[in-house]
Amino acid sequence: MLKIAPFAAIVVVIASLSFMLSAACKKTKSVQITDLEKHPVYKNYKFSDDEKVIEIGVPTPWSTVNHIVEVMKRDEAFKRELKKIGYTVRFYPFMKGPDVNYFMKKGLIEGSIIGDMPTLEIASEGHVKVMTVFHKGSVSLVSRDIYRAKDLKGKRVAYPYGSIAHYYLLRLLTEEGLSENDIRHMPMDAKDILDAIRNNKIDAFTSFEPTATIFTKIDPTLHTIHRSFSSYGFFNIRKDYGERHKDAVKAIIAAQIRAVKWLRKSVRNLDMASMWMAEESMKIVPLPLNKYIKELTAISSEDLNELIAVGCPIVGAMNVYSKVACEFTFMEGGDINKEFEFLKMKGFISKDKKPEDIIKYFDRQTAIDVAKNMKISSAEIIE
Repeated sequence: MLKIAPFAAIVVVIASLSFMLSAACKKTKSVQITDLEKHPVYKNYKFSDDEKVIEIGVPTPWSTVNHIVEVMKRDEAFKRELKKIGYTVRFYPFMKGPDVNYFMKKGLIEGSIIGDMPTLEIASEGHVKVMTVFHKGSVSLVSRDIYRAKDLKGKRVAYPYGSIAHYYLLRLLTEEGLSENDIRHMPMDAKDILDAIRNNKIDAFTSFEPTATIFTKIDPTLHTIHRSFSSYGFFNIRKDYGERHKDAVKAIIAAQIRAVKWLRKSVRNLDMASMWMAEESMKIVPLPLNKYIKELTAISSEDLNELIAVGCPIVGAMNVYSKVACEFTFMEGGDINKEFEFLKMKGFISKDKKPEDIIKYFDRQTAIDVAKNMKISSAEIIE
């Protein structure tokens, strides 16, 4: 049975790791067309020029993040609030965080829910304001014939380039005493990985959940070598846009809080959200996720417990927590600090950047203020 955490704990954690970025005040579309804009899925996206249409990119499939988003879409309280203030929110599925960042930087979308590596990269460039921590979840290393991470030397390893799965692989290699030059890099989208390993084009792969687990279910000859719960997901908004549309951003944060509360009410709720996210994921990755609802629910339950656990030491001390959030995560040895320094070392972030250059983009207060003024604590879902 799912253990329901106190509502205050949920709010504390969601508010904890908030970041910020900068961008144009109104929607502008570049005339330059790139390969990403010709992507077979993305080319069909018709982004709005209306300032009051907030379009948010989300990597899919991504356990718990997609669960939360699917609940938000169906939250009647969220719909009423948006109608009241005159806004529309649309979510678009993407392959991975770097793809979302591209469309954010172009000013084509206003928000993103992406992993820690792409968030730190775009925040280091000053494009966004990171509003909430959306998720703390897992990334896995999978193979057929390899059983230890240290045996990756000389092997072909696939991963979605620039994603949290990419960072996880580089970090794991370092922990095992290997360098990135010790493996053969095979960057590819998640949708191509299963066929690649089945056709012996790769020896192993990393992916964020649920992709890794579902692949091992589809092909039982595959197994998980290593799994880490160190990855975060964040809700980001373009900096200037967020400053101009504060009420709408607060409505989104409130919907996130309600969605987490609703998911933690029961396994049945998680199962429903698993079915919704399985259907949405088909738009990006043609996987029969609807056959694996039990697995999707189990992964999401783990993720939600991990998310709540982050805030357990200071449950109830929301204001104090918001003040120490940046130091808590960026202090030496903290999760985000370790990743920040690692990404600098690997050249993904400029070596002259300091923690304070990123800390200033944390929003430490908005989610706290939203939680204090919420009249409805859980999502209203019409079944």
